[in-house]
Amino acid sequence: MTTPDPGQAAADLASMSYPEAADQKIREYADLIGAYGIIGLLDKLRVFVAGDLKKTLGLAEEFANQSKLKDAAEKVNDAKLSLNAAWHGDAFDQYSMYSGMAVDSLNKGQASVTSLTKTMSTVAITVISTYKNLLLALGNCAANLAQLAGKFAIVAGSVALPPLAVFAVKDFVDAINSAFEKFWRDCNTLLAGMITDMGALVGSGLELTAIETTFPKIPDVGTSAEVVGEHRRWRIKPGADPS
Repeated sequence: MTTPDPGQAAADLASMSYPEAADQKIREYADLIGAYGIIGLLDKLRVFVAGDLKKTLGLAEEFANQSKLKDAAEKVNDAKLSLNAAWHGDAFDQYSMYSGMAVDSLNKGQASVTSLTKTMSTVAITVISTYKNLLLALGNCAANLAQLAGKFAIVAGSVALPPLAVFAVKDFVDAINSAFEKFWRDCNTLLAGMITDMGALVGSGLELTAIETTFPKIPDVGTSAEVVGEHRRWRIKPGADPS
């Protein structure tokens, strides 16, 4: 799985704004027929709780750009390969074993950092994507209501049903209710999907705790220093350049 792009997600978040005009249009029609549940839904969407997504995405992007552990592992491996061309003996064997353990820890650490990036980005992107689609559903509902206004020659902002024949009033109210029903259903589907996705990410939250407690540490040199640091225990390979 590719790592989500926290930078793109942050740009998407910055470009999103609440559609005040569409909100007002829906409220006018909801007031008109007493659909107060729709007004309550709009109130909740206006204060949609997304948490501190900017901070989350900022941290994710910082993790995504971290390569110090990978760079350190490459330097240790380069040093080992350079020494291998000219040196041998128990000191080199000791160094080789230790450097292998260090590189393994560094690589595991880099993998953990990558995992953090994926987890934090996925959580934020899940919320951002849901909210973006909620706003799209809101805009679509307002557009559908605007079409009704043209069909029934309604003046926007009217606080009473227009002077239509009884059958026309029924058709008008039914059309509004149909638009609201679709809006309600779309919002519930999106929110339910987000809750399901976030539930699946609970495991990722546990993963964060596991990374914190088991983040690999570079092993201590220990008694290896007594061998590696003793120049008399280093041997130059026959024919190798000692420089």
